[in-house]
Amino acid sequence: MKAGTVIRPARLSEAAELSAMMRRTFVAANGHCSTPENVAAHLDAMCTPERQAQEIRDPDTLTLIVEQDGRWAGYAQVRWGTVPPAEVALRPTVELARIYLDAAFHGQGIAAPLVSHLLAAARLRGSRSVWLTVWQEAEQAIRFWRKHGFQIVGRSTYRVGDDPKDDWVMMQALPVG
Repeated sequence: MKAGTVIRPARLSEAAELSAMMRRTFVAANGHCSTPENVAAHLDAMCTPERQAQEIRDPDTLTLIVEQDGRWAGYAQVRWGTVPPAEVALRPTVELARIYLDAAFHGQGIAAPLVSHLLAAARLRGSRSVWLTVWQEAEQAIRFWRKHGFQIVGRSTYRVGDDPKDDWVMMQALPVG
């Protein structure tokens, strides 16, 4: 891991800061994917301090913060309580629900250790696989996940406000033992 990088669980007291980061990183990565009204509706539904506090308290959700030299660089989240798509046959499984880095930290070698932490957490809880969804038009993200051992196994739809987006379902089998 890069010197100065810390990966740790989010704290309840950080729910508002996490929500603000979620909003920034979603808009930077996906703000162009729909109308401003749909993006705003999505942010208002998914990225509130109250919702983040609820997710931080949820024992079936792990939210990690990644810091670089004391500054928040990004966050990630895995959820054991979601129902996986039928294409994800290896069970038990866990959803890699979110992973975002602030643009200033892209290309600095932070994402790979963050993914490693998430996969290790999944194995520790007995998951046999990890799955995620990724927008079909997010070519860079799809390349990243393939590089980290994920394969496309199906399709899903994600809503940004009332705008449906075609996503890929990607999965990685985890080593046993």
